[in-house]
Amino acid sequence: MENLLYIAKETRNDFMAERIIFPISLNNNADTYKFLSKVQNDLIDSNETTIILDFTHCRFSHAIFTSYLGALAYIGASFGKTIKYQTSKNSKLSEYFYNSGLYDHIMKQPDIHSNRNAIPFASIDLKDDSSIIEYIDNILELAPIQLTEQGHEVLFKNIYEIFNNSVDHSRANHGVYACGHWMPQKKYLSFSVYDTGVGIPALIKEKIDNTMSSKSALEWALKRGNSTKQLLSGIPRGLGLSDLQDFIRLNDGSLNILSNDIYYQYNATSNFEHLSFPSMGTFIGITIIADYDHIYTI
Repeated sequence: MENLLYIAKETRNDFMAERIIFPISLNNNADTYKFLSKVQNDLIDSNETTIILDFTHCRFSHAIFTSYLGALAYIGASFGKTIKYQTSKNSKLSEYFYNSGLYDHIMKQPDIHSNRNAIPFASIDLKDDSSIIEYIDNILELAPIQLTEQGHEVLFKNIYEIFNNSVDHSRANHGVYACGHWMPQKKYLSFSVYDTGVGIPALIKEKIDNTMSSKSALEWALKRGNSTKQLLSGIPRGLGLSDLQDFIRLNDGSLNILSNDIYYQYNATSNFEHLSFPSMGTFIGITIIADYDHIYTI
């Protein structure tokens, strides 16, 4: 899919910009993650101060990518770039950008367009623990599964750990972003958290073993009980990703991680892909499949 990325300079009335044209669909697969990591690199490396993200040919974007797409505006701003989003008027993708709260957030206006199925796109204030708790409650409220009280508590802690990692050691200099959506016709809930810090592989190489490959470092992070935070405080940590993967295995959903130069997907089987264009920080996306026939416990 990387060859579908088209960048063109355009000049109109002394206005110069680079236009990045998105493909017809952004599906939840390795090709799209490679594409998005290249978009980020080209955005940062561009000599132009205005970048147009052109979605006019894009018919579909999986809900899991919304946090990443929205973060591009903030990453661009931190590098002195103005990022503009362009969609076809009244297209389904344009409607989704409204429904997810992305449009209102980018326009810096009150959230008036997101629908009841959205956990609206947000720039997460890591110092405001109550807002993080409320955000996770919204995720679990929309989750299309039945949880025991204990199961709810464990899943809450696992998701909280993702945000907590951003607080503790991601060094997210360009922000932390999240978004989620329940898709009633397709019967799944997708949500994602994207922190723009150093990334899991880079952090583990720094703290544990600088000879590790990015794949080995991410495998280390996915192993139960492993956490760089634990090395500092002795507190049992590192259960978040491991438990989430166990939950995904039971649910037949998917876990997606994009961090530095490695992409990982768990969807019944594990798959690692090396990226030619590294992505800033860590993106974690989770898809929960509707399941009303079982009760999830620990």
